[in-house]
Amino acid sequence: MQKKKLCSSSVPSYVSIYNSLYLDIINNVYPQGELLPGEIQLSQKYSVSRNTLRQALAILSEDGLIVKSRGKGTVVANRDEKMIPKHFFNPMTTFCRQHTDDVEIQFNYSTPTDIARDRLFLSKSEIVLASYLIYKAQSTVVGYSFIQIPVKALEALEIDVSDGDSIYELLSTTLYEKTSSQSLHIKLIYANEMEAEFLLEPVGKPLILIESILTGADDLSLARCKYYFIPEYYSIQYLIR
Repeated sequence: MQKKKLCSSSVPSYVSIYNSLYLDIINNVYPQGELLPGEIQLSQKYSVSRNTLRQALAILSEDGLIVKSRGKGTVVANRDEKMIPKHFFNPMTTFCRQHTDDVEIQFNYSTPTDIARDRLFLSKSEIVLASYLIYKAQSTVVGYSFIQIPVKALEALEIDVSDGDSIYELLSTTLYEKTSSQSLHIKLIYANEMEAEFLLEPVGKPLILIESILTGADDLSLARCKYYFIPEYYSIQYLIR
């Protein structure tokens, strides 16, 4: 019989400062959307070392209470509870801790990659709409998506491909409204040169990647979507019934 050794341990030193900061954030001593004071000021106020303070801030960030904004400092996150849609939705906007107020879209028509052809059940002669969507919150890039949609799906959805507004509406809303089912693959990756260029982050930056295959009515393959999230800007939640 395997013996188990139990031992007690002291409470980590950062817990008390975490609790103090948590209460001050909840009680709006530090209002939502505003910058948190700097590390020197906070460590002096709460009488802790900067190392202990950083441990507490790291946990607050993991819990979604603060967001480190590149070039701006640490911002107190918006705590308004988001209703997770019951059906299908754009995760780049739904899961962001901040309001995504700008989207840059690049798209073209091309032959699909081999993996997209396999996963969307396309023939070698078929063409897809390939698009990159870069999402920003207060001018800061928070993530981007790469979406491939078969032209036959565009025809089935009666999308006017000559109209830029229709393309934007398709990529941001219509695509998800027409989805009947999806498969998801979620993993941690490290930014390569292309991803770093899109996200304005260094090569090797940890990212969350969700690959999703969207299927419409009558098992029509709608899209292969790859979503790249900068972790500190996102809280990913799904409602499964």
